[in-house]
Amino acid sequence: MQRASHHSRVNATVVLNRRSVLATVAFTLAAVTGLVGCGSDTQVDYETAGGSGDSLVVYVGAGDDREILEYAVENLLPASAKIELVDASEDSNGKVAAGDGDLSFYQHIPAFEADLGTHSYDNLSIVSKVNVVPYGLYSSKWKDVKDTESWVNVGLVADEVTGQSLPHGSQVVLPATSTGFARGLYLLQSAGLVKLDRPFGGTSAVDLTITQANVLDSLRHLTLLGLGYDDYLQSLYENYDAVVLNPDDAASIGLTPAEDALAIEPGPGNPYAHVLVAPSRLAGDQRVLELARALESPELAQFLETKFRGANIPVAAAESE
Repeated sequence: MQRASHHSRVNATVVLNRRSVLATVAFTLAAVTGLVGCGSDTQVDYETAGGSGDSLVVYVGAGDDREILEYAVENLLPASAKIELVDASEDSNGKVAAGDGDLSFYQHIPAFEADLGTHSYDNLSIVSKVNVVPYGLYSSKWKDVKDTESWVNVGLVADEVTGQSLPHGSQVVLPATSTGFARGLYLLQSAGLVKLDRPFGGTSAVDLTITQANVLDSLRHLTLLGLGYDDYLQSLYENYDAVVLNPDDAASIGLTPAEDALAIEPGPGNPYAHVLVAPSRLAGDQRVLELARALESPELAQFLETKFRGANIPVAAAESE
């Protein structure tokens, strides 16, 4: 299957359905172009048909995003469903807005909203919130964040830790970046270690860049340190009471969220959910609705939990066993 194009760049494309995974090469979509369906000479025009005929064309991020989408298509959609996956680029939302594609799945909510603000894509909206790459709290010294009366580093005569839980007075390292530090604070709040002046879930610039000034109460009397990680992750992990890491950083020192994290960000309501984006011209399109439902299904949630071991978590809950 090929799409006519006025662009010279060629994208690697995969056409998927439940019966097959067929590799093909397709030119980048041209604005408001027609689709020549497989085995058919019928032209389907975006402006009149609001879609791409046989296949929905989805601009998808590399790595986990593609694997998640492929799983949903191959296992959770009707056998007749076809999805054409094209590697996403920085302007993929612009292509969808212009009719040069149907959907995009490569950004979290703040990145998508920043794109909307910069380019005024008033015909795009989120149709599914799928997965989160969660920050986690890790420690080489303590086993959990359960309530404890133990203290450290406060100069008490009987400065003695009586359990395995993160003690009062602990030093916790957070990423020095504004986004990383804010996500670390929300993580500590969700774990019951601090109380902030706002709930988790806001997507405004203020919500996404909170600082220690937004901490109303440190319930565990923590010392919070914003440090640049660079090449010192192992040292930070070993020498401080706890450290906030994203899954890639955790993996770089041999840690797995599902097994090693004392706490991880929650999926429901997470402002950093990766999202499926659609144009208004596809409102009510049954193919889009089926894909959106599949990406928010308990079955997809179970796949994420099993496959990624906490490095990718579902926004929706998995089925109870």
